[in-house]
Amino acid sequence: MKYTLVCAALLLTFVSNAQSFHFGPKLDLNYSALKGDGVKNKYSAGFQAGAFAELGFNKHWSIQPELLYTWNPYKKADDFMTYYNNSGRSAAGADINLAYISVPVLARYNFNKYLSVMAGPQFGYLVYEDEDLLKEGRKAFEKTEVSANAGVQVNLDKVGFYARYNKGLTDINAVDDRYEWKSSHVQVGVAVRIM
Repeated sequence: MKYTLVCAALLLTFVSNAQSFHFGPKLDLNYSALKGDGVKNKYSAGFQAGAFAELGFNKHWSIQPELLYTWNPYKKADDFMTYYNNSGRSAAGADINLAYISVPVLARYNFNKYLSVMAGPQFGYLVYEDEDLLKEGRKAFEKTEVSANAGVQVNLDKVGFYARYNKGLTDINAVDDRYEWKSSHVQVGVAVRIM
């Protein structure tokens, strides 16, 4: 809750000092992998869809908050029961599908009107979980995730084409404390400025 309040206060400060404001929809392919014991560290295709805003302070610097629906597909590893023999289901399916509401807040630097780089934190809240890894219907994943984003964007008038890398900073394994699961994502997409 403190994190949310601090972010909201910072965002309001930025909005009040912004010299320009733009917003629009965005969509990307989201190649996701999960690293840790009992899961496969292999990239699988998902997607992100949502909206962004750009609060410009001068011709070079701006803040870009986003609100996204993120679909992340992962896979259970064949050795899952080696690590989770007490709590795991031996008949669990291999597919793991997680959906998040994600809120990146990115600092953006525009080299010129065609090329931008951006980086910043992201907060994700798990809203859908399709997995049956544990006994008695227990869920295997934490509800929240904090990650870091960095990327580049090519701007052609009102359309931006971007590529980003997103690295999970928090352990999302809710099974126990022995093993960490951290995500990573490669994202390629398009953002359209409608104002």
